[in-house]
Formats: sequence, structure tokens, C-alpha cells
Amino acid sequence: MGAMRKLAVKFGGVATAAMLATTAMAAGTTTGVTDDEIVIGIFSPLSGANAGMGIDTINAAKAYFNDVNENGGINGRKIRYVVEDDKCKPDEAGAIARKFINVDKVFLILGGSCSGAAISIQALVNQEKVPHFMLNASGDGGVYPPTEYQFGSAPGTQRATLGAVMTYAIDGLNAKTVAVLGPDDAMGSSALAMIKAVAEKRGIQVVANEIIPNNATDVTVPVLNVRTSNPDAIILTTYPQPTYLVMKKFVEYGMVDKPIVSAIQGVSSPKVFLEGIDGDKSGLQHFYYAHPLVAESMDDPKLKKWKDMLVKTDPSRPDPGIIAAYGFPHPIMIVEALKQCGKELTRECFMEKIDHVKIDTGIMAAPSEFAAGRRDSNRGQIIVKFDGDTITRVGGPYIWDEIVDPAVFDKK
Repeated sequence: MGAMRKLAVKFGGVATAAMLATTAMAAGTTTGVTDDEIVIGIFSPLSGANAGMGIDTINAAKAYFNDVNENGGINGRKIRYVVEDDKCKPDEAGAIARKFINVDKVFLILGGSCSGAAISIQALVNQEKVPHFMLNASGDGGVYPPTEYQFGSAPGTQRATLGAVMTYAIDGLNAKTVAVLGPDDAMGSSALAMIKAVAEKRGIQVVANEIIPNNATDVTVPVLNVRTSNPDAIILTTYPQPTYLVMKKFVEYGMVDKPIVSAIQGVSSPKVFLEGIDGDKSGLQHFYYAHPLVAESMDDPKLKKWKDMLVKTDPSRPDPGIIAAYGFPHPIMIVEALKQCGKELTRECFMEKIDHVKIDTGIMAAPSEFAAGRRDSNRGQIIVKFDGDTITRVGGPYIWDEIVDPAVFDKK
């Protein structure tokens, strides 16, 4: 009996030791984490028609991670990043995400300049429990309704952008009627939903909604339809190339007396925008656009630190566009959560900490924050007036969930 008891104790000790060893092994084998590095997968368009949306933003992420590494890393670890080009295509993004998860064994994914491509990997990252942070996609469909492992949007969702655009059109321009020109993709649909929500709440009429495809080459009919509707203000939710076509057509048809308020995606930078309309400033007498940053140029003293970081990382681009700034907030937030986890880094710890990160980055006009049940990090935008020469801040920041109740919006 005594021998049997001793034998039982002995086996109990072996079992306990085995359990401790298994626990230690599990703690020491968090995917994407070693004793000296943390692996992050980064993707965005680096080629194709939308490369301009991804090159500088990816450089921003790389620049920030490089700076962190040069200053000692995170709790003794350096960040190693793997970069891929998704060309803004959902199928490419899906293949890249699977590669990151199954081959590169990343700790988390940071990427996406186009909403469709970024949102397309939502089911995968939630299934695999791999955090995914959009880089500079608006990504409304990926954060409303929220899921656990997909995070957006550094420059602001269409709720943030169009909340600001509509509020300024109503309060700043005294508009009682608006006409909308925009795409019929996921981004355009999200933008229109916010426009209608604000219009309904404020008693404003949407007198025209004209579709401008992203590959449009002739916008004559929709522009003429908007002119016929005679709105108090014109709202643009188009991407840069269609925006240039629309602006040129406004000039051609003498529609320059109407206030025009563009969403953020229409003006990648004032300089590029002016080039896109062939330098013709005659249509900019009453032109405004939404903007989420503390400054309108990377040459502004407020953003000099970040521009210097970018140029150090990629000297071949000495004059990065303002879109580059959107690539910084999520890397900043990611690093903050990683730091808070200390040396014993796990995904569980990271997910707990990221839900309590709120940072004034010095880049965005509003704080960047996540919370349980909230996956939209930037909720505020400002409005600026651009006449072709000067940029003047005229309103904001406007915080979207102070404009429209999210609970009411999500029931629609």
C-alpha cells in the first residue's frame, strides 16, 4: 500500500513536470516571436494603378519599425518585417495573408491601402486568430460590424470622412441640398450610407447621386445630371483619377460657383491633385476637402520628424506625399501594445493591451484609439479649403460618432 502510494506520488510528479514543460514550451513558441525578434507581415500596392497609395505608406511602416529597432527594439526584441505587393487585388491579398500565416509565421499582419483587398482577408485572420491592422484603407466593411482580429482605419473610415464633409457642408456652407458623385464599390457604398445618415438627421436633401466608376474615362453625363439638380453643395467620394475628370468637367460646364467638398480619397496630396487637374485653378474658387492630419504637407514643421524618418528609409523618394503620414499611426499603436506586454509576449496579451491603446500621435488631428468592440482607430477629420495656392483649415475636427449615434446608424 505504501509502495503504491509512493508510486502514485512519483507518477504525479512526472505528470506535473510534463505539464510545466509543456506550458513553458507553449509560452516560448508564440508564433512570430523568438528571443530576439518579432515578425510582422506588411502588404499594400507597390505596383499597378494604385501603387501611389501604397509605396509611401509602406515606407512609413518600415521607417517607424526601423527607428524602433535602432533605438533598442521592444523589450529586447527587434522587429523583422516581410513586405509583399497586393496590387490592391483581393485575390492577391488573400494569397499574401496565407503566406504570412503559414510560411512566414508572422505575429501579426499590417497592410491594405484599398478597402476591398483589406477586407477580403477578414474571415481568414479571424479564423487563424492573427491580428490584422489595415495600413491606410478606409475599410468600413472590415470594422463595421467589428470582429476581433481585424483593425482599421488609420486615416479614418468613410463614416469619419463623410461625417466631417456633411457637417461642414451644412454648418459651414449652409447647404440645404447636396449632390453626390462617387463609386459604387464598397467604399462608395459606405460613404453614401454616411451621407444619407447625416442628411436624414439634419433634414438635408440629397438631390442627386451619380455613379462614377473608378475606371471612368468620360464623366459628362453624371456631371450634367448634377448641374440639373442644382444643389447647394457638391460632395465627391471619388478616388483621385475620377476626381480629376470631374473637376475638369466642372470647369468646362461653368460649375465653379458651387461649393465642392471632397472626401479624403480624392486628394492624395495638394501638389498631386493640382497636377491631376493640369494646374488649372479656376475650378478651385470654392473647393474643400476632408483631412485627418495635423498638417497638409510633409514639409510642415509638425511632420518634419516623420518626413526625415521616411527619407532615411528610402532616399530615392526625397519628397514623399502627404499620404505617407497615414502609414504611421497603426505601427505606433502596435509598438505601444507590444511594449506593454513586456518580455513574455503572447498574442493574448497583445490583444488585451491593444484594446486600451489611445495615443495622440502628433500626426492625426484626433487621437488614435482602439477599444473592445471598436475597431476604427481614427474617428475624426478636419476640413480644409484649397484654392490651388494656399491650404486653410476651416472646420473640425469633427468626430463621427458625435455626429451620428453609432447604435442608430448600425440599425439602418
